Amino acid sequence: MNLMAAVERFETCEFYTLRLRVSHLSNALNQSVSEVDLVRAALRLLTPKVTQSLPPEFQSVQNEQSAQAWVQEMMQESHFILIQIAATQEIIGFMFLDVYEEAGTQKAHLGYLLGEAFWGQGYASECLAGLIEWCRRTQPVSTLLAGVAAENTQSVRLLQKQGFEEATADAPAGVLFFERCLVS
Repeated sequence: MNLMAAVERFETCEFYTLRLRVSHLSNALNQSVSEVDLVRAALRLLTPKVTQSLPPEFQSVQNEQSAQAWVQEMMQESHFILIQIAATQEIIGFMFLDVYEEAGTQKAHLGYLLGEAFWGQGYASECLAGLIEWCRRTQPVSTLLAGVAAENTQSVRLLQKQGFEEATADAPAGVLFFERCLVS
């Protein structure tokens, strides 16, 4: 699959797990989520504890105006994926996927976050397992890459639990990179 096809495949990303609906923002905006819902979710989810080890643009969400600007920026920079409780459609987190090509192979850099109220309940693990299964089934990329702050031990364990292995890529100080090969 070429890079453009991989990008297009992620634009249709949608899957369900036992408790979650995970879908590309464009699908959700067309169905069950308004832009107002999205801005309110960003304000509710992007708390200091959630964003402490994330890039600065995640820490700038303080009011509706900055939340709207953040949503627009994320939509332009990546595939913006919503994580919702399937039964209620409540937005509990976000994933971000940036598709790129390296040595003729399509890869995606993955970022994710969950609101504090949803930590420790298995949602992140369920979501990540669902994404891996969706990627295996639809084959948009051959590898997922995730960067995580070294002190974020919960995220490190989550990635390892889902079969990610520490990558030897040059990383900024305090950041670890993990890869998950999706093809046999």
